[in-house]
Parts: sequence; structure tokens; C-alpha cells
Amino acid sequence: MQKISVSATRQQLLDHGLSIAKEKGLRGLTVRGLCQSAGVNTGSFVYHFGNREQFTAQLLEHWYAPLFLQVQLEFDQDIAPIIRLKAMLRQLVGYVSTHGELISQMLLDASAGEIAVLDFMKSMEPRHPRLILQCIAEAQKSKALVRADPKHQMMFIMSTLAVPVLMQHSLGGKEILPDLIRDMLATYAINPQHIEQRLQWALRGLSPLEKIHEP
Repeated sequence: MQKISVSATRQQLLDHGLSIAKEKGLRGLTVRGLCQSAGVNTGSFVYHFGNREQFTAQLLEHWYAPLFLQVQLEFDQDIAPIIRLKAMLRQLVGYVSTHGELISQMLLDASAGEIAVLDFMKSMEPRHPRLILQCIAEAQKSKALVRADPKHQMMFIMSTLAVPVLMQHSLGGKEILPDLIRDMLATYAINPQHIEQRLQWALRGLSPLEKIHEP
């Protein structure tokens, strides 16, 4: 029998944990069920993570790290703020689109009082939201965006880009929505071309008036 390395065992637990979280949410994850799914004994789980709470916290950080890295790399580029902002938003909304089912489950986890998710959400403020807000402020300073509260502008942008994506992942296939809304979500919410169109519309709508009327 081939021996599985320590790092491979840890990664195996994380991978299976993400699969369970996507399907059932973290509220549906148990140590015994995870170990059975991953084919790992509970002793190995305890060795790598200690307990369920530490595992779920590390699982969320493991899932989030690639997104934060990409947003940080875009933010650090030495180019115009509005171009950096577009790139950051594309990274963020692309991640939301790819992981929409998991994010929808996380929102349900938070509503159910899942501690790891609540703590993770509280930890978001100084990370990618701060970078986006800073980039919005820099774009305003360069006169690429109209002057306004950056938090209000970020809320507007994300409601345009990310909220339809999450609605499609969480509600799009359910009969609770009218046919018209379900058709709109299925057609426009997660299609990359339509996401890009909404991004262009949103940033054009936030441009100073003199820029809007330019040919």
C-alpha cells in the first residue's frame, strides 16, 4: 500500500471538507463524516487540525487565500487606479461566480450561527474590501470616478455585479421565483460576457458627468 505523505493527508482533508461545505454547508460537516469521506483516520485529523473548530477556520482561510492573493497582485500594479479597480473587480466577481454555491452555503452557515463562518466574515474588513475601497478612493482622486463615499460606491458596484451571481447560485433553480426572474438570472447573472457588460455600465455610471458625455 502506498503511504500518503503528511502534507497530502492534510490537503486531502481540506479538499473533502470543501466538497462537503459546498454541498451541505459547514453546518453539515462532522469530523467522522469528513474522515470517512477522505479515507483518513480521526487520529490524522487531530494531528493536522486539532478539532473541528480549528479545521473549519483553516478551511475557510485555505479557500480564501487564492482570491486575496490575486486581488492584492492587481492592487499592487503600477497602472491607473481605474484599470486596477476593474482588474480587482473581475478577480472578485469571477471567484464569486466560480464558488457561488459555497458562498451561498456560507451565508446559511452564518445564519445558523456557525462560529468559524461568523469569525471569517468579521475578518474580511481589512482584507480585499479595504483594497477595493482604497482603489475606489484613488480612482476618485484621479477623476476617473465621481466623488462620493467609497463605501456607497462599492455597495452599488457589488450589488450590480455579485448579487445576481449569488441569487442565481442560491435561488435560480428554485420554483420560489417567478419564471421571468429565473429566466433573467439564468441568462445574465453568471455569463462572463454579461458580467463584463455590467462592470462597464457600473463604472460608466460612476464616471464624472463630463466624461459620460464624451464621444
